[in-house]
Amino acid sequence: MNILENKRVLGLSAVFALAFGGLVYYGYDRKMAFDDAKEELDRINNTVLDYEQDQYPPTASTRKAMQAAAKKVEETLKGIKADFATYEHKCIGDGKTISSVDFQNQVRGAIDDLARSAQEKGCKVSSSAADLGMATFKNSAATADEVPYRSFQLKAAKRVADIVIESGSPLLDKVYCAPLPEPKVRTKSANFPLSMEVAFTAKRSQVEEGKVPVSVLPQVMNRLTTDKDFFFKVTGLWVASNETSLPAIDAYQAPTGDPNQGDDITDSGEAEPAEASVRQVAVRKTGSPDETVRVHINLQVLYFNSNTSKK
Repeated sequence: MNILENKRVLGLSAVFALAFGGLVYYGYDRKMAFDDAKEELDRINNTVLDYEQDQYPPTASTRKAMQAAAKKVEETLKGIKADFATYEHKCIGDGKTISSVDFQNQVRGAIDDLARSAQEKGCKVSSSAADLGMATFKNSAATADEVPYRSFQLKAAKRVADIVIESGSPLLDKVYCAPLPEPKVRTKSANFPLSMEVAFTAKRSQVEEGKVPVSVLPQVMNRLTTDKDFFFKVTGLWVASNETSLPAIDAYQAPTGDPNQGDDITDSGEAEPAEASVRQVAVRKTGSPDETVRVHINLQVLYFNSNTSKK
């Protein structure tokens, strides 16, 4: 083989080598693309399967249902915000800054007003209820940062006490105002609850002239849950019966005869007739309208911050 033939063989070998290398590279590159495409198709297929198994598949009808539900929720939220606007206004009041001295005067005035209204309604107020849970602030001033919340809590406690008295309770036994939440809750929350407790005595029924007798406890609960100025939420209710024990059962007496019974045809008539038995009317042993129970209610009143509630 001469030199020219050798060059031709080497040239063809080089061409085949380049072609083989190109094919290998092309095949490997397409294999990578195929793997990527297959992975994407598997992901799409799994997503579709999830949609089929989902309770709310992303279809046009589902989208319309979701939009209708979202619209209804938005309308409900608008109604709730409108209702809350009244309660929020009570928290803000007239917008004037209340000093510690002003709050102390509010406490004393509320205590005096409670005593007057209780006397007018014939309700006895115990020492643990007379100060409306604010005994600490009768003679010592509250801190400036607590005054707005304590002032609102005082008004809410006074409203609760008034409801109990006006519902006909013979005894307002206790009013307790819990400590305020932490400062970060008071300043950063749009609204937060303030806890209170009230204990009182409730008669079984309250007879009002020209009206149907109404129990005291239902009146208190209804007025708390429908109050227009304060958003009260009852978190606990405990009722104990009166401490007086029930009367003993009357001694058994055998019947002496039935006055409605007919004549005995076997009677010879020689014996003296038995005295007719006296009809006895049932005597009420329990269930008197004057019976009382002791009621203890745990409740919260919602406070709205004027600086955050509208955000």
